Amino acid sequence: MLERIEEVFESIGLSLLIILVFSAAVLRFFGIDMSWSTDLAQLSFAWVCFIGADLAIRKNRHMGVDMLVNRFPVKVRNIIYLFNSILMLCFLLVVVYYGTSLCITNSQRMFNTLPISYSFATASGPVGCLLMVFTVVGNIKTYVTNLIKKDYTNLNRSNTEGGEIL
Repeated sequence: MLERIEEVFESIGLSLLIILVFSAAVLRFFGIDMSWSTDLAQLSFAWVCFIGADLAIRKNRHMGVDMLVNRFPVKVRNIIYLFNSILMLCFLLVVVYYGTSLCITNSQRMFNTLPISYSFATASGPVGCLLMVFTVVGNIKTYVTNLIKKDYTNLNRSNTEGGEIL
């Protein structure tokens, strides 16, 4: 359910971003000012980036270099992915903590042309990273379960689908 909501949000956000940037460029050619579109595009871009990052992790479509890791036995790969996920979790928790502080700091700052607080843009960081925390915790559970059950079939399956479980 959450994945579907994120997909719809991404589709709407990316469409809005494209329409805003394109229309502002075209209208600027005709001398019509749409300066507010830059702020709205910036707001949309921030949310699209962070929610999209969670979707990429959730769907195993994130970018990575795995030429070396794929040469290891499946059990070693599972341990590497577990270690990597724990590092990611630590980083994401730091971003959530300091990002929330940044949102509070930016509560009085306003966009140049929009009558809303800049906190709406900075909130994309901690919210997106919190969503990624849930995804990464689920991945950590999978890797620990793999080690306990000594069953790594989900890692083999993800390799044939063109993505890794991070």
